[in-house]
Amino acid sequence: MKKWKCTICGYVFEGDNPPEKCPLCCVGPEFFKLIEEATDNSNISDEEKSAAKKAIYKMSYGMYIITSHKEGKINGQACNTAFQITSDPMRVAIGINKNNLTGEYILASGTFAINILGKDSHPLIRRFGYRSGREFDKFEGISYNLGSTGCPLLEGVLGYLECRVIPEKVVDCGTHRLFVADVVSGKLLSDEEPMTYDYYRKTK
Repeated sequence: MKKWKCTICGYVFEGDNPPEKCPLCCVGPEFFKLIEEATDNSNISDEEKSAAKKAIYKMSYGMYIITSHKEGKINGQACNTAFQITSDPMRVAIGINKNNLTGEYILASGTFAINILGKDSHPLIRRFGYRSGREFDKFEGISYNLGSTGCPLLEGVLGYLECRVIPEKVVDCGTHRLFVADVVSGKLLSDEEPMTYDYYRKTK
């Protein structure tokens, strides 16, 4: 049995996948970390694993709101796994938990938008990251526009990228799916410094 730990409050859950929400602090599954599972690096000593974790935590990545749509409905979620693959063609990838509603919408529509957050975007992360869109309308009271792909583009962000998934490049990564996609539209709205995951963790 796998064990998942909430990185916000420390609650430990047992199951094949993390829970849809933490019963203690109500954050979504993207905030759970797998703490027990037989992996390809399971033969690494505890000392080596600890040393590697300290290094991997120094890898730099940002905070984003990923949005998508399905049959006239929209949803979005906080995400820290979004990155550029190539610049020509413009191609990106995102990692989404299989249990997340946004991932379901991406599979259905084949599109998603990456909303790039600034350092003052903590309210958006709380809005889109702590509860499931199955429970409430995350967009109620939120200003947004629909892009050319039909995906919501949030107002007040630093910029956005609209993306179309390459079907043959959707990768099953266990608890998550990796979506590789071509950028079909985008715009820089502000040249302010973006939110990083490290900055978010230190200031949330």
